[in-house]
Amino acid sequence: MDLYMCRESKLAALLFVGLSWAQRFSTDSLYVSFYSDAPLEKISAENRTGCSSWVDFGTDSVYVRVRIRGFSFPNKLMEQHFNEDYLESERYPYAYFWGKLVAPFPYTQPGTYAVGARGILEIHGVRKERVLTGVYEVLPDGTLKLTGKFFVAPADHKVKIPRLLWQKIAEQVEVSFVGWYRAQR
Repeated sequence: MDLYMCRESKLAALLFVGLSWAQRFSTDSLYVSFYSDAPLEKISAENRTGCSSWVDFGTDSVYVRVRIRGFSFPNKLMEQHFNEDYLESERYPYAYFWGKLVAPFPYTQPGTYAVGARGILEIHGVRKERVLTGVYEVLPDGTLKLTGKFFVAPADHKVKIPRLLWQKIAEQVEVSFVGWYRAQR
């Protein structure tokens, strides 16, 4: 009888693990961009290769990692200053967000759903509690498309802007994202 119960317990555990993985979606197809609209200069950059993320609907957990050196700029000198002088990407190679969904949504039913996540945004080694919002589109093939936008103040993350350049870098930088998530198997 004990051997039978042991097999049943292992089978139940494997089934539970399999079900929990079906509730976890991940992506390495996350696109992040930012735009700074200051009086003297407009600055934009995009990152198509250095971002990853997952969401676990079983625990409502969210995680995002963005490689700072993954941002490319139209101007290579801007890119160099961004990495060396402002974000110090050698010292702080990633920005992170981790948190919990504010409310669940029917991730298995095709449709479009507003979502929010409350958590910690870490940039330049400085952590700030934030609520980030977006829109999930559940596609007929089960893929989830996430889009959204939020604003970040460089000063909130101790990114130092020289006084000489204050009119070239916005006080609030617009960050946009889009990602395609697939269920992990």
